[in-house]
Amino acid sequence: MLENKKTDRKENPVKIQKITIQNFRQFFGQHSLEFSTDEVKGITVIHGENGSGKTSLLNAFKWCFYGHADFDTGLDNILNEQAIVKSSDGEDIELSIKIDFEHEGSDYTASRVQRFIKTTGLKVDSIGGSVFKLRWIDQNGSCQESTNADTQMNQILPEKMHSYFFFNGERIEKLANASSSGQIREAIKTLMGLQIVERAGIHLEKYVIKEFKKELKKQSPGKLQEVIDRETKLQEEIDSLKERMYVTKDNKKFFKDEISKISSRLAMIKDVAALQDERKFIENRLDTIKKSKDSLSASIKDLISTKGFLPFFTETAATVGALLEEKRKRGELPYKIKQQFIDDLLSNGKCICGTCLNKGEENYSNVEKYRLQASSKGLEEAFITTAGAIKQVDRSKSDLFRAIKDNIKQGVDLESERDKLSGRLDVISKKLQESEVESVPGLENKRKEIEEKLDKAQKELGKLEFELETKTQEHKEAKRAREEITDVSQQYEKISKRLSNAEECARVAKALHVALSNQTREKLSKRVDKTFKDIIRKPYWAEIDQDYTLQIYREIEGHGKQLVPEKSTAESQITSLSFISSIVNLAKEQQNQDSDFIKGGVFPIIMDSPFGSIDDEYRALIARYIPMLADQVIVFASSSQWRGPVSKECAPRLGKEYSLIYHCKEVDEGRESYYVRPGADFEFSEIEEGYHG
Repeated sequence: MLENKKTDRKENPVKIQKITIQNFRQFFGQHSLEFSTDEVKGITVIHGENGSGKTSLLNAFKWCFYGHADFDTGLDNILNEQAIVKSSDGEDIELSIKIDFEHEGSDYTASRVQRFIKTTGLKVDSIGGSVFKLRWIDQNGSCQESTNADTQMNQILPEKMHSYFFFNGERIEKLANASSSGQIREAIKTLMGLQIVERAGIHLEKYVIKEFKKELKKQSPGKLQEVIDRETKLQEEIDSLKERMYVTKDNKKFFKDEISKISSRLAMIKDVAALQDERKFIENRLDTIKKSKDSLSASIKDLISTKGFLPFFTETAATVGALLEEKRKRGELPYKIKQQFIDDLLSNGKCICGTCLNKGEENYSNVEKYRLQASSKGLEEAFITTAGAIKQVDRSKSDLFRAIKDNIKQGVDLESERDKLSGRLDVISKKLQESEVESVPGLENKRKEIEEKLDKAQKELGKLEFELETKTQEHKEAKRAREEITDVSQQYEKISKRLSNAEECARVAKALHVALSNQTREKLSKRVDKTFKDIIRKPYWAEIDQDYTLQIYREIEGHGKQLVPEKSTAESQITSLSFISSIVNLAKEQQNQDSDFIKGGVFPIIMDSPFGSIDDEYRALIARYIPMLADQVIVFASSSQWRGPVSKECAPRLGKEYSLIYHCKEVDEGRESYYVRPGADFEFSEIEEGYHG
């Protein structure tokens, strides 16, 4: 008998073997680098000073694999200048990148070629678009070429994840900014294969459900058509509102980030640092006041919803209390004889006086009459509970009024403090605008301008949220009206059922998308925090919040958990590297799961200047984690970044080293070195194997 056996998914890491570049940026002619693929010594280091081509080499990978690069000028100046000069007018010039790599036991070659034609001087025109090819030699030794190279490359190294595997360390701290939450959200989607669920929900809502409604409308009477039209229109309005909310939220995050940057710059200007520190303190206090006000409002709402009936219950309570007291005085409640006592006498067949109680006789009937007058245990308990509660009504009403008054008073006090602090902020802003320090007024004016945009975005978001809530409720009512009409008419039952099933599938897809996103976010958040705490020197912790923003928190005595609003470069870099470490390791784990739904992979890490503006102790701690990031790590670093603790930490895993030699016309006095050489007609870089200290 045959059995279906699931095969284990083994780790099949992508490992870069070699890159060959021709006429790309600083590199004239053809140059090659071979990378270490050793399982133990998997680190390759390319040494070079600023301007020698480290960032160009990082972008060579991106351009080859995906056809784009992160240069400030885009792809306008990727052709080497010397290649242009040495070519004649009308001559073709070829720019190419070829990358050899291993994947799932096969050797691949990815290549991208862009041809140019020289016109005049240093001007060239591109000849068509770049051409990307992907070839490989399979395990049988046969050479294959992909007929859909871009798609296949994206399956091997997902483009949406590439910024976590090929990244610029000098810019990586931007991941810790609020404006990067979209990137983090997309990474989680890609990692968990959530685009499939997301696309399913979108397809159901925009196409399947829409088509069923059209079909239902064709075969329906006027009233149903009218309801369906309204429901469809409301759904379109809801989709539009959600899109606008998404854009507005992103704008809010961007504005906050820009304000934070300006605040940091002002804090670094000695003459106004004290004012900026005061403003920061006031803003933090205002944030606390807002949270306290929100808490008080919630408390008042809770009091009114749970105890708001008390002021209107006084007369009723008094009436019920008087009635119960009258019953008590007459001995009716609670009655002195219990039902159980009478039942026991009848069951035993003997009265307490000794008279026999036989069913059907007069004595039995006389005792049985008392059973109807006796009280049950439940009635007695209800009487005691109700009487006690009635007596507490006045006190509870007084407690309610006192609690509401206390909350209102606290709210008034907080509003008064808020107004004073807001006034002080205006004074600080005016002083900064009038500052004699040259750059300060400009920065402050820019800050005010962005604050106004932020305020406008916040108001717009509130308005959109209200509109969305209203439209969603109207949509529910329209859907309910449509269901009521279709329930009446049997001829629409089949279409209506299919429509209901499609709507339920869309709802499940949405719920699954949210659940899996949150699950992965929480999982990543714990990993990020663990790595972050292992590196950071302060008693801080890191989280990915519900908005998918990397945040740093600290505990403040008397105030609990508080956000660290302005992170240092080192803190931002450590937070971002902690996230990348977590993403890479989770991707590696997912690779081993037997699932066509959840994605994963064991990818190389290529990092440019990961040890930027941080001190030696942090560099050492980060360097200690780099070998753990991936099976293969390629690092671009300057001499100052590499020497000392970084070199020491990475040495046991170091497999290969190269040096970038930068040639130029002239250099400033004292800057000439083995890596920077003057006397060339044109600026260019060449690659040498080894490291020269």
